[in-house]
Amino acid sequence: MATRSKGSAAPAEAVSDASAPRFEEALAQLEALVHKLESGELDLEQALGTFEAGVALAKLCSGRLEAAELRIRKLEESSTGPLERALELGDDS
Repeated sequence: MATRSKGSAAPAEAVSDASAPRFEEALAQLEALVHKLESGELDLEQALGTFEAGVALAKLCSGRLEAAELRIRKLEESSTGPLERALELGDDS
């Protein structure tokens, strides 16, 4: 069983960081899996396996984004309490 090496990371993150890809790599892998699924060239078993791998990568990316958001919120806190600001999302279109 894996042991935690650094006390600064969250417990679940510390165990999986050694073998898990970085966010950008995981996102690129997820995009590649989506393209494979959309191609329609996979048989049912291949598609199911690809979908399962995609779900795992999506969970990893979501967890990393949530952790980044938490870090940002912690950094924005001031001595008088949390700062509130509008979140601006870019439009990719």
